[in-house]
Amino acid sequence: MKRKAGHLILLSLLLICLLREANAQQNKFNGGLFFNINGIEFKGKDETHYWNSNRPGKEIGGTLGVSAGLFVKRDLTGKIYFSFEMRYIRKGSIYGFTSRYGQQAFESILIQYIEVPFLVGYRFKPSKRPYYFESGFAYAKMIGSNIETNDLTNRIGTPDAKAFKKFDVSWIGSLKFPLIMKWKENILFGLRISHSVLPIHKYYKIYNFDYGIEFCYVFS
Repeated sequence: MKRKAGHLILLSLLLICLLREANAQQNKFNGGLFFNINGIEFKGKDETHYWNSNRPGKEIGGTLGVSAGLFVKRDLTGKIYFSFEMRYIRKGSIYGFTSRYGQQAFESILIQYIEVPFLVGYRFKPSKRPYYFESGFAYAKMIGSNIETNDLTNRIGTPDAKAFKKFDVSWIGSLKFPLIMKWKENILFGLRISHSVLPIHKYYKIYNFDYGIEFCYVFS
């Protein structure tokens, strides 16, 4: 745990240094903060096998996740830029079912990561409001996981719940735009999705799928 904390501190210091560099070179660099509210769920052909969900009343679905972090952006041309992020993100999924007592029960798995996305962005302005499209890949390191159930579960535990891989590689896409025009481009609102490109479990072909809204504050 101390080792993980040390890695997180080093990454935080690196990004803070990059943010300071961004403020010093405003013509090419800028940076900021962001917060996301996500829907999170598992996808893949082994999803039903993983939850052992071949029973009446089953429902596999998404649950709520969050992410937050810092970013540094560097202009490459007038419209194209590169963005580097570091963020905390919670991923996972939920399984709802009818217990043997005929009542609704649930079991959810939540996985916490420190994720480092590398994105290429394109700025376009079809009207008075500019838009930012970003796409790229991210590497995430697991820092914790847990299973949550309610008191009505009454079933054998989820198979191989501790056999998730310690990392996740995912594709990310997002679209952002200024939330209020009079504030110029300091506060952005956006939509963001990500999907694992490699299975996240050692034995089952399941993938993280995340989608949600994003709020960004860009330093002046």
